[in-house]
Amino acid sequence: MQFDISRDFLDGIMLQQPQSREGKGEIKAGGQLHFLPSSPDGTMHTAVVTFSLALNDAQQPFASGGWRFLFTTDAAFDPKKEQNHPFFGNLLVVGAGKIMAQINNLAMHAALPLIPFEPQRLVMGAQQQQQAAAQAQQQQA
Repeated sequence: MQFDISRDFLDGIMLQQPQSREGKGEIKAGGQLHFLPSSPDGTMHTAVVTFSLALNDAQQPFASGGWRFLFTTDAAFDPKKEQNHPFFGNLLVVGAGKIMAQINNLAMHAALPLIPFEPQRLVMGAQQQQQAAAQAQQQQA
């Protein structure tokens, strides 16, 4: 199966001053990949990466964004049924990186500290979650 990203663009972004009583804290990141309905022939698709940053255990993120990807496949494909395909893991990391670049650009102009971004840790986290889910399924069987 061949995947081709035809377009990608910023879907939306939000940044506000993080609220912390101590002035310091741990930043926690969360990301998701959402699929919109595909074309009738199943070869044109839309995926939206959402990414958010929260300080400590805050329920509301201080930064979040979305990045939209339009991609095509060489044959009919249902991304909702094949969510564990490696292409989507890469799409999530690329989208999160693009969102972080824009968040840091806004932070720089707002005189806020830049937020370090380590894509390798995101990939490791996704792989560890997939392995844990596979182990849980094996234990249930």
